[in-house]
Amino acid sequence: MKRREGYKGYVIEARSHELRDGGFSSEFSVEEHDASGVTETQFFLPGTFQTEESAIKAAVQAGRVKIDEGFEPRSAVASG
Repeated sequence: MKRREGYKGYVIEARSHELRDGGFSSEFSVEEHDASGVTETQFFLPGTFQTEESAIKAAVQAGRVKIDEGFEPRSAVASG
């Protein structure tokens, strides 16, 4: 499952993946759009979630926190 939403001039893309052993993993990216293109920074949430919806909600919330805290756009980084 994937959900995209705008937040304070950025785009958060939250993604969940079903795990073989049950539950869901979660990750998100924060996109910054400007005249030169798009910079996408990826983050991975630790742990598993019982439902797909809870994984997506956690990723969206984590994306908002990253934006509120400020971050340096770069390729893949761990979150947690």
